[in-house]
Amino acid sequence: MSGPEATAPSGGDADLRVGVVGMGIGHLHLLSWLAVQGASAVAVAETDPARRAGAAEAWGLPAVATLDDLLSLGVDVVDLCTPPAVHEEQVRRALDAGVHVVCEKPLVGSLAACDRLAVAAEAAERTSGARLMPIQQYRFGDGAARARALVEAGVTGRLYTASASTWWRRDRDHYAEAPWRGTWDGALGGTVVNHAIHIHDLLTWIGGPLVDLHALTATRVNDTETEDCAVAVGHTADGGLVTLNATTGAAVESSRLVWHFEHVTIESATAAYDPGGPPWQFAFRSPDAEARAAEVWEGVEPAPTLYTGQLQAFVDALPGGPLPVTLADAAATLELVTAFYTSARTGASVALPLDADHPARQGWGPRQP
Repeated sequence: MSGPEATAPSGGDADLRVGVVGMGIGHLHLLSWLAVQGASAVAVAETDPARRAGAAEAWGLPAVATLDDLLSLGVDVVDLCTPPAVHEEQVRRALDAGVHVVCEKPLVGSLAACDRLAVAAEAAERTSGARLMPIQQYRFGDGAARARALVEAGVTGRLYTASASTWWRRDRDHYAEAPWRGTWDGALGGTVVNHAIHIHDLLTWIGGPLVDLHALTATRVNDTETEDCAVAVGHTADGGLVTLNATTGAAVESSRLVWHFEHVTIESATAAYDPGGPPWQFAFRSPDAEARAAEVWEGVEPAPTLYTGQLQAFVDALPGGPLPVTLADAAATLELVTAFYTSARTGASVALPLDADHPARQGWGPRQP
C-alpha cells in the first residue's frame, strides 16, 4: 500500500470523509459506515502496529498511527473508538481542528468533564460548524422506536415497574487483549460504565429518568480493579420502581428490558448486543390502548438499527439539524453512572439529578470524594 493518503470516498466528492480511530470496536463502526449513505470511511488510526497493519489489510484503507496523523489527511468526521480515559482530550483536538466527532461510550469520566466538553462543543459549532455526537446505539431499532413513540404519545400511562438486565460474559482473555480494560485509569470503571451503560440508557429513555438510586457492586468473575457484578433499585419521577442487574459472569449472554406501564407491558428483545431490535412484545391492558397504539405506529418508519441507524441519522442531521443523540443525553447517562458508583461506595441512596456542587460530579472513581 502506498503512503497514508486518504483516497477520494467511493460515494463521490459530496460524501463526508470519515476516519475511525481505534481498531477494537472500531471494526464494527467501519462495517456500519459502509451502509451509511452520504459518508465514506477513508482512513483508520491505531497506535498498535500489529492492529494497524491488520486493519489496513482487512479494510484496504490508509492506516496511520495517531489522531493527529488522521486529522492531517483532511477527514470531515472523526469516529473515536479509543479507550475511555483519552476521550476528552481527543474530542477537543478534533473539534479544535474543525472536524465533526462521533465518540464511543463512556464519553468522558465525569460530569465535570462533560460540562467542559459542552463549552468546547458549543464554541466549535459556532466557529467552524463542527459537531459532537456521543454513541448510544441501542436507541436505534424498530422495537425501541415503537416503544418510545407510545411514551411520547401518552399511550403507556404511568410506569409501575421496570427492569434492565445486562448478562454478558467476559473471560480473562478479554482483559489480557487490552490491559486498560478492567482498570479505573483506563476504562473508568467496570460493567456499569462499559457494558450496562447503553441498556440503562434505553431503560430510562423509555421509562423516564430516575430520581434516586441505591446500588451494590462487586468483583466476582475476574481478577480486575473494577466491578463485574452490579445491582441497583430506584424510582422514576412518577413513582415507578426500577431494578438494574448486570454481570460479566453469564454462561449465556443476553440483555433484557421490561416495562410494566399502566396501559401496556413492553418487553425487549433479548439479543445481548441488540436489545433494541426485533422481536419486542407489547401486551395491552385494554382494546382501547391497543387501538391507540396502532394509530401511533402508523407514523413510525422502519430505519437502520444500532450503529448504522445512529450514524445515518447523524449524517442526515448535518450540518445544522437536530442531532439524534446529544451531549445532554450523554450527560444524563453519565449522571446515572455517577449515582451508581457513588451509592455503591457510600452505601447510601443518591438523589437525582445531582446538585451542581455535588463532589461526585468531579468523577465516580474510587479516589473521588
